[in-house]
Amino acid sequence: MLTDEQILAKTADILENLEEKFSKSERSKRKKKCDNPKGFTMKQFCKNQRSRSKKGERKNESVLREIEEDELRVLEDVLDDLDPANLPLNDLFSGKMRVVIPFPTTDPSTELGKFAKFFETQEYDVQWDKGTVSATREVTRVEDMVASLMGGPEKKKIKKFQMKIGKLFAKIADLKRKQRQIMQKDSEFQKNPDYKRINQQIFLYIPNPGIAGPAGYDLEDLATKFGEYWKKNAGYIKKNINQIDSDKFSIIITRHPIDVLRMSDFDQITSCHSPASRSNAYQSYYKCAVAEARGHGAVAYVVETEELLSATDTGNINSAEQEIQEGEIFYDDKRPFTGDITPLSRTRIRHVRYYDTYTPKRYDDGQDVGMPEKRIYGADIPGIADTVTDWARTTQEEVIANMPKQDGMIDLSKFIIFGGSYEDTAGSAGRLKLMQQLLGADVEVEGSMKQNKDTEDSIDANLVGDIIAQYEGECEQIMNDYNNRMAQTYTDYEVGDDGGDGAYIRPYAAFIAKFDVNDWKRLPSNAEEVVWSSVEAITDLYGDIFVPSDRDTPTIRRVREEIHLTIQVNFEHPEIYGGSYMALPEEYQEALQKIDSLIDDRRDAFEAVLTEYFRREGQMEGGAYVKIATDIEDGELTSYEWD
Repeated sequence: MLTDEQILAKTADILENLEEKFSKSERSKRKKKCDNPKGFTMKQFCKNQRSRSKKGERKNESVLREIEEDELRVLEDVLDDLDPANLPLNDLFSGKMRVVIPFPTTDPSTELGKFAKFFETQEYDVQWDKGTVSATREVTRVEDMVASLMGGPEKKKIKKFQMKIGKLFAKIADLKRKQRQIMQKDSEFQKNPDYKRINQQIFLYIPNPGIAGPAGYDLEDLATKFGEYWKKNAGYIKKNINQIDSDKFSIIITRHPIDVLRMSDFDQITSCHSPASRSNAYQSYYKCAVAEARGHGAVAYVVETEELLSATDTGNINSAEQEIQEGEIFYDDKRPFTGDITPLSRTRIRHVRYYDTYTPKRYDDGQDVGMPEKRIYGADIPGIADTVTDWARTTQEEVIANMPKQDGMIDLSKFIIFGGSYEDTAGSAGRLKLMQQLLGADVEVEGSMKQNKDTEDSIDANLVGDIIAQYEGECEQIMNDYNNRMAQTYTDYEVGDDGGDGAYIRPYAAFIAKFDVNDWKRLPSNAEEVVWSSVEAITDLYGDIFVPSDRDTPTIRRVREEIHLTIQVNFEHPEIYGGSYMALPEEYQEALQKIDSLIDDRRDAFEAVLTEYFRREGQMEGGAYVKIATDIEDGELTSYEWD
C-alpha cells in the first residue's frame, strides 16, 4: 500500500502528464479546426475527408452516397470518370476543373468603380442609401468676371443644390442635347444667349469636364449611359456600396458536373433550373441543368473572397484555386458533408463548338468555345457579366482568331450550341447576342447558329428526380405565365401519380364574363335555370368550347361594381386539347395557347352574346325590346298583339 507521500508524488506525475497531453490536444484541435470548421464528429469528419480525397483514389460511390440519388444519379457515369480532360471547354479552363478570378467591384476599371468615380471627380456628396447627390458650387457670371478684370470688386455667388441621381443624369443629357441643337442651327452659336445659359448650367453640374469620362467622351452619351446604369443597379448600390470594396468578391468559374447541376440549387439562387427538392422554386428546366452537367457548359459563381480563403485555409485566391480542384466546394443545406462556400450570384457559360464544315460527321470534332450569358441570377452585383466575359475573351484569343469566316464575316452556320434546351438568349437571334456578348456588338456575322439537344433528349425524365414534383414545378410556371397573360380566363391544374412510375396532369380553365352591375335588373341565383342555360347561348354559336351546363353549372356573383359569370372551359374539345388528362406539361402549355386565342381573345364577342341572352331572359336592362325583336323574328308576335 502506498504511503501518503507516494500517493502525492504519483498524483503530481499524473497531473503533469495530463497537462502535457492537454496542451498537445489543444494544439491538435486548433490545427484540425481549419480542416473541420463545422465541428463534425470524428466519424463524420473522416467520411467528409474521404469524399475530398485525391482524384486517383476517389470512387463514384463515395460521392453519390452523400447526395440525393433521385436527383443526381443521372451523373453516375460522368462522376465515375471525372477527368477534366474529358469535360468540355478544356482550353478555356487550361485543364483545370475550377478557375478563380478577382471581381474588383469598386476598382476604377470596373463599371461600378467608374460610376462612383464620376461623383468624386465632379465634387458631389453622394447619399447612396437615398439615391441623391448634393453639391455646393461657386458661380461666377461673365459680367462679374469682366468687372473684376476692370478693377471692380470680385463677386462670388454660392449655389447649393440636391437632386436624385437619375434626375441629375437626365438633366445633363437633356442640356447637352439642347446645346447641340443650337450649334447645328446657329453658325455663331457662341454668341447665342441660350447657348451661353445652357453652357453655364452644364458647368454647374460638370465643374471638371476634363476628367468626367474617358478621353474624347461625349457628355450626352456619358450621362445617358450612367443614367441607364443607375436605373438598372440602383437597388443593389443603395444597399451595398458602403459595405463593399475591390477585394470583397471573387468569381469561381467551374465545369465540375455537380457545380453545374446545382446552378439553381441555393436559397438565394433559384430559377426554372432548380431541382425538385428545392420546392420553393420552379423546376421546369431542371432537365436542362442535367444536360449541362453531363458534359456541356460551365457556371460562374460570385462568392465572398473572405469565405473562399477561410474554406481553403489560404491567403490569396491563386492558392485557393489550387485547393478547390477536387470534391464539392459549395454548401448544401439539404446534404451534409458537401462544402463550406455559399455563392451569391451566378451566370452561365454556354458550350459552343465551331467546325470547318456545315455538316460535321462527328459533333465532338469541333473547337470548343465558352460563351458567357448576360443574365444574372441571385444578387445582381453590377459588373458580373462583363467580368466573366472579359476573362472568356482574353483566355480564348486564339480560339476567337480562328473562328470560321465567310467574306470577312463570322459564319454562324458553322457553330452549334450544346447542352440544355433553355436559353436565356433564345433562338437564332439570342445566339447572335451570345456572339456579340463575347466579341462586341459591332461584330459582323452571317448565317445562324444551330442547337443540338441530343444530350437533354436522351435523359429519362424519371431520372431527374421526383417526376410529380418536376411536373408540379413546370405546370406552376406555365399556369402563372398564362394567368398573367390572359385578361378574363384563368387556369389551374392537378398533378397525380399515374400508377406506372409516371404522372398525369388534369387541367382546368374557366372564362369569366364581366358586366356592369347597373345593367342588371336583378342578380339571379346560381340555382336558377337562366344561369344554367347561359353557357348554351355561346355553345350554340361557337360549339362545345365550354363544358355543357348538365356537367358543370356556370356560377354568377357580384364582385364590387361588376357581375361575374364563370364558365368552365372544355378541354375535351378537339380545337383545345381533345381530352381531360395529359401526359406532359408541354401539352398543358399548348392547350393554354389555344385557350388564349380561341377564348380569352374572344371575350368581347362572348359577353355580347351573353348580354343579349340575359336581356332576352329579362335579367338585364333592355330586355323587353330584345324579347319583342326576337318574337317578331321567330314569328311569335303578330299585329294582333300590337292591336
